[in-house]
Amino acid sequence: MPILLVVNDDGIDSPMLAPMAAKLAALGTVRIAVPMEEQSWKGKAITRFGRVEVERRPEFGVEAFAVAGTPSDCVNLAAHHLFAEPPDWILSGINIGSNAGAGFIINSGTVGAAFEGALQGIPSVAFSAYFAPEQFRQWSAEKRLTSQAALEVIDSTTTRAARMMASIMANGMPGDSVILNINFPARVGPDTPVRWVPVQNNRYGAVFRRDGDGFVPCDHVGLTGGEDVLTDRAVVLRGEISVSALSIAAMGVPPSVAIPF
Repeated sequence: MPILLVVNDDGIDSPMLAPMAAKLAALGTVRIAVPMEEQSWKGKAITRFGRVEVERRPEFGVEAFAVAGTPSDCVNLAAHHLFAEPPDWILSGINIGSNAGAGFIINSGTVGAAFEGALQGIPSVAFSAYFAPEQFRQWSAEKRLTSQAALEVIDSTTTRAARMMASIMANGMPGDSVILNINFPARVGPDTPVRWVPVQNNRYGAVFRRDGDGFVPCDHVGLTGGEDVLTDRAVVLRGEISVSALSIAAMGVPPSVAIPF
């Protein structure tokens, strides 16, 4: 049976983790390697200095490790050190909060982990789900989700993600050095439409606010770039599932108009 690695950037306490792992069990041997604590917005960062501790976690009923590092640390360790064999597939997520649009994809630890998988030659898919503001605030403050609406998001998106992974595994990835970035519009059903779309070219403003002589993180301010209705973020906001192929190989493609030097 194929080996599926589940990784995330929300950490070992993510309420998405156990149900996602359980629903993937029908597709193969599930393994888990996730950060000990939330590592959101770490992008593709890998620990360069210091020591990375790992801890076995038996509560999931599968081989599982909590890693004192970034999501990409988790993937690299899983591919080379933590398990007897490297994974055949990587599912990164499901992230609590959408990762749609360039401004969010570049910063996402969920997407970064999928890119690390691709760099290791492992087909990788990143999943994220939109949560209502009050649900996201509870997760940020309490590291739990308790409302019935949030529990329905968890159940419906993990079910649909497992179904989509089965299809991806059966058909293969759309190209070499490509990851798929999939975003759910909160609660989904078996017939929620899926759209293959480009990434929205969005931007955000300040992500810090002044606090005395220093600064502290805050919600992003001044999001722009939402005019195009045929992009990932626009599709999610109208209640559909977005799928975008992100290619490592496309980086560095010459522009249509070259700058003379």
